[in-house]
Amino acid sequence: MAEKIDIVPYDPAWAEAFELESRRLKARLNGMNTRIEHIGSTAVEGLGAKPIIDILAGIEEGETLESMVGPLLDCGYCYYSCYDKKIPGRLFFARLEKQQRQVFETLEQLPPLDQFPSTHHLHVVAYGSFHWKRHLAFRDYLRTHSMARDAYHRMKVKLAKGTWESGNDYAEAKTGFIRSIERLIELMG
Repeated sequence: MAEKIDIVPYDPAWAEAFELESRRLKARLNGMNTRIEHIGSTAVEGLGAKPIIDILAGIEEGETLESMVGPLLDCGYCYYSCYDKKIPGRLFFARLEKQQRQVFETLEQLPPLDQFPSTHHLHVVAYGSFHWKRHLAFRDYLRTHSMARDAYHRMKVKLAKGTWESGNDYAEAKTGFIRSIERLIELMG
């Protein structure tokens, strides 16, 4: 089924929504060694985005990625285990408006996004890992380089005018831009 992507103007309420969810996660994960960061376009002031709060949870030494599954399901998140092999070293969860505590082991089990939209995406990785550093570096670069931020926004708006087989296809279409920014960050480092 084709998917329409909606890019909306930046909303300061996104930062508040992240803070609320961060407090909720910290309370639920009390005692687990995790760090929580706001990532993605909703974390960059002035950048239009899909209105889904992206969160990065970094698991510190003494915890495993798998140890997060139960507590996050208990917190109402759905776990997309079908993506585990696509990006090793990362677990993906989403908070859906009309569904909770589901585990999607295959792509065929994924609910239709138009009927079960996401409000939050949660990426669980090892703290300090490549994935952790990459997400934060990209966010921070866009926060401090308005020309790159604005170019990224224009590209997303242009891509959103199309119809996509899935949100993953839309995300893949942005990969070239993201990798070019990551190369700039490496050169600056």
